[in-house]
This record gives sequence, structure tokens and C-alpha cells, in this order.
Amino acid sequence: MSTHPNVILLCTLTPEGLSRATMRAILANAGIADEGEDTDEIPIGYEKYHHVVMEEDYNDDWQLTSKEGDLLIFDFVTCGYGEQISWEQLAKQKDELEAWAKEVCLLQKCSYKISVTANYW
Repeated sequence: MSTHPNVILLCTLTPEGLSRATMRAILANAGIADEGEDTDEIPIGYEKYHHVVMEEDYNDDWQLTSKEGDLLIFDFVTCGYGEQISWEQLAKQKDELEAWAKEVCLLQKCSYKISVTANYW
């Protein structure tokens, strides 16, 4: 594991139903098969986002915190010391992510929250 800070744009989806079933439906709607393909990333706007179903309140692999059962969709907007992202670029990426989340939550019956966090990965 390297030791550099990452700024993360994070979308937390809280499904009304089963978490894994909701994630499978989201991936299927994005044209990503549940098995047999690399399903680590989902395209949203011009970016590819990582995703994880929270099994408990902390995910050690990604160093992310949320409630068990939440679905986390996230992108490292900076990776390491000295990397920058302009406020305009971050706002555009956040708007694309939020538009996607609104559409997904209408289809999948969930709520969402957009935030910025960090890890030291």
C-alpha cells in the first residue's frame, strides 16, 4: 500500500430494498454484466467510478466509511501530493454524478448523498 492522500468524490446510495440486488440492477442498466467481466468501474459522464456495497460501516480496502448496506460510487479526483483539480472541473463532475444519482434513484428506489472525502491509500 502506498502512502499518498486521495481526494474522493463520493455518492452514497441508500437503497430501499436489498443492497446487492440494487447494485446488480445498477450495473445491468449500465451494460455491465454481474459476472465474467471486470465490474470494478461504472461509467458516469466522462469519468469511470469505482463502486462498493458496504458490508459493515468501514471498508478497509478503500478506507471508506458509511452505513452497512449503503452503495458507494466514487472517484479519486486527486491521487497524491500536489495533484489539483479546478473548482469548475470538480463542480462539473459533481453535477454529472448528481444527475446520474437522481436518475438511478428514481429507477431503483433509493436516496443519495454527494460528498467529498479522502483516504490515505
